[in-house]
Amino acid sequence: MTSGRPVWLAGNVGGAWQIGGTVHRTAGPWTPAVHALLGYLAPRTRHIPRVLGFDGQGREILTFLPGRVVDTDTELLTPGQIDSLASWTRNFHEAVAGFGHPGPWRYPHVPQASLVGHNDIAPYNVCFDGDELAGVFDWDLAGPTTPLMELAFVAWNCVPLWRDIGDESSAERVQRICSAYDGVHPAEVVNAVPRRIQMMLAWIPRGAAAGDAGLRRLMSQGEPERSQAALDELLPRLRRIRRLLR
Repeated sequence: MTSGRPVWLAGNVGGAWQIGGTVHRTAGPWTPAVHALLGYLAPRTRHIPRVLGFDGQGREILTFLPGRVVDTDTELLTPGQIDSLASWTRNFHEAVAGFGHPGPWRYPHVPQASLVGHNDIAPYNVCFDGDELAGVFDWDLAGPTTPLMELAFVAWNCVPLWRDIGDESSAERVQRICSAYDGVHPAEVVNAVPRRIQMMLAWIPRGAAAGDAGLRRLMSQGEPERSQAALDELLPRLRRIRRLLR
């Protein structure tokens, strides 16, 4: 894109403006910690935005990551895209292992956290060049978590487990995530999904009540009720999916 005309990039929580090769996003109390994380990862991890500072309106400025965002309301990630994203997640977790920061972070602290994760790895926050991962963006929910909680959210969004694509297909795609990530059994991930999603569902109204405008916007769009209904529908399917895992 060569024009400097701002282009609105819609998002569930807040959205952003693309201006040429940059993205301008509303900052928050968590922004210094996120910028420290991205700075630490810059020489260690591919496919992440670089921090360029702040604009005259106090918005953070990041590099724009070009690529195709898959709309999982109408299509699925390809097997190659799942492999690429799960492999990147493993590399990211290895790269971030030496990083620590007191925060504040936007997302609540996960019990027994062992690393700082992205906490929102999903098709709406990544882009691809064919089957290959091209970018992972929207790091504002980054914060202390565990690899298992990160992978549970990946499975929820990238299988996706939030809608019924068939038990066998769901099991195969969970196994693909774990194979590409390496070192985690698919049953562990499946068992962690309800806990990870309930954690998110409890946080949304708490954060909105505390004044987080992005979470207030989520609630105006039907959360957490929408995701709670999807989780309720998933629970009986999980028992069947678990029996198909190898």
